[in-house]
Amino acid sequence: MRNQSHTIVWDGAGGEALRARTGGDLVIVTAKADQLRQAAVIEREGAGTIGAAQRRVIYAVQEANDAGFNVGEDLSVADTRTSRSTAEQASRQAQVQAFAADIRQRATQLVGVEHEAGAKITAATAGIATTSFPETPHDHEPHIQAVDHTWKQGPPPPEQPMSREQAAAGLKDVNKRIWEHNHIYKPFIESLPPSDPRRSDFHVETQLLNAEKQQYLDVLPQQHPPTNVIGPGGVNLPGVPPGVISDTPAKSGQGWIYSITPNQPGIDPRVVSIRVMEPTAQYPHGYLNYLNIMSQEVDLFTGRTMLSSDPFAHIPVPN
Repeated sequence: MRNQSHTIVWDGAGGEALRARTGGDLVIVTAKADQLRQAAVIEREGAGTIGAAQRRVIYAVQEANDAGFNVGEDLSVADTRTSRSTAEQASRQAQVQAFAADIRQRATQLVGVEHEAGAKITAATAGIATTSFPETPHDHEPHIQAVDHTWKQGPPPPEQPMSREQAAAGLKDVNKRIWEHNHIYKPFIESLPPSDPRRSDFHVETQLLNAEKQQYLDVLPQQHPPTNVIGPGGVNLPGVPPGVISDTPAKSGQGWIYSITPNQPGIDPRVVSIRVMEPTAQYPHGYLNYLNIMSQEVDLFTGRTMLSSDPFAHIPVPN
């Protein structure tokens, strides 16, 4: 209708009113359409998160069932086997408590993500149901309009970038879930028939976990690693020179490689780069080691390759 209003030969106040009205309506409709598209994106993301949380509960229940326990509708866990000894009974009871706690925790997480997703969708669709279009006035008498003294609100402030500490904490959490995903759920999934839909769900959850981990890996190298570190025995060791950028993108388990100036005093000439590894449970801020041209871990002072058990293979990155 808006396009037609601009092609109709209609001069005067009526034509101007028609074009003004259709133009104003288009602005409203376009804004609502954008809002709906954004809500659809939020809904899809929420559905993926809820689906992953649901599968975590299902896998926990299935694991308990496979171990010989029965999980009730109230998520209580009961042993279906008769223990032959007091020690076995105590062990089975400990398993009951562990399974029950794990299932309750995952169920609580599921409820939480459902509420969070619902709140996000509600916020994203606010005002759509009450959309209205302003009526065009029918009289052309002059009117006096009061001055609007309200403050015009600007756009919301941009979100603060994720800090290294937040990324490290998130990485630690997602690494734990990835371990569970690969060591607890994967064997169960691989035992299912090829046509079982849970195989596809498992693949989707794998992608979601990897995407979540990547967002933390993308943040960590943005903050420059230390220019020096304290090695075994309290010896002061060189870190990443100021301004040096990693030669490699973030890859899980491979760290970031930084080239260093060759032939530095006290450093073996075969040492050409420093590798900074992502945080782990043992090294909450990550650790680094030194590499030769073959990307082998080497002793900083002798240039000789070394075992991963060598203290110089895991030099903690300070806070």
